[in-house]
Amino acid sequence: MIARVITDLASRYKRRAVTSRNLVYYLWRFAGNGMRTCRALMTPVAYADTPAIAETLAEQGIAVGPSDRFLTVEGHRLLSEATGQLLAISRGDDVRAIINGTAQDTSRQKDFLIHLASFDDGLPAEDTLLKLALDRKLLEIVSGYLGLWPCLHSVGAWLNYPTDDPAALSQLWHRDPEDLKLIKVFIYLSDVGEQSGPFTYIPETHPFGRAALVARKYEKKKRLADDQMQRLFPPESWRVCTGPAHTMILADTIGYHRGGKPAAGHRILITFTYTSGLSFVDRPMRIVGDPAWISAPIQEYAVRALRSAQPPVSKKKKKR
Repeated sequence: MIARVITDLASRYKRRAVTSRNLVYYLWRFAGNGMRTCRALMTPVAYADTPAIAETLAEQGIAVGPSDRFLTVEGHRLLSEATGQLLAISRGDDVRAIINGTAQDTSRQKDFLIHLASFDDGLPAEDTLLKLALDRKLLEIVSGYLGLWPCLHSVGAWLNYPTDDPAALSQLWHRDPEDLKLIKVFIYLSDVGEQSGPFTYIPETHPFGRAALVARKYEKKKRLADDQMQRLFPPESWRVCTGPAHTMILADTIGYHRGGKPAAGHRILITFTYTSGLSFVDRPMRIVGDPAWISAPIQEYAVRALRSAQPPVSKKKKKR
């Protein structure tokens, strides 16, 4: 009951960046997520560089770099394995037919995006993407930023490709709704240049960011085009995340961001979302089976909600 009240209070900030550590924030962190916060505060850091990365996230709302900066050695091995699996799917006849316009997938909400991995019937406990999402160093970085042990909210992989339509939905500037603070991870599986539709972010518009108060002028608008955004934030202040395959982006996507609209080529990526234990949006998947390979308490905390979740309503997306 108390958790429900706190969630209802905090959800007033849905798609808004809290600008100060107010009563709602303290209730959300120390009452609603008290055990997760205690575990984060009392557990020694296992990786020497994670506090500095978390500090970058706290200052900018985003951290970008090669995957070996954010993952353990085992995590990097899992990334290589997942990359091979997903690139093979991206070259399949079904995907190519959609890109070439010779087939349609009516279940897609975004005509410019093809899901390479979805888990309508549940995420198998032994799936490579789940193991990668629970990489211990990655979880420690996310915990350092959130101030609490995180909960895995969603896992996915997709391919973006050029279309003749104008920018729409996630290709426009927006804030995400899942929690008071959150982290989304994007891992490029293909080289992403200016023409490939790179993820773009406006630093310091995240919760407690120095530009969060300025960005509030647009909080009643759910989506914004470039010409609207540049009235507040000139393009030279935007962080355009180009990079080679296995570039990783960690961002609090309550900060203003957009997924790029490819002009040429494709953008193929893996994505994970991490929230607190009191997310504002229902988790879109559950874990099927027992992830007996889990070796650390922070991993167990990350999947607790997913292990007890009800099966989501099937959307009949492409499965791996």
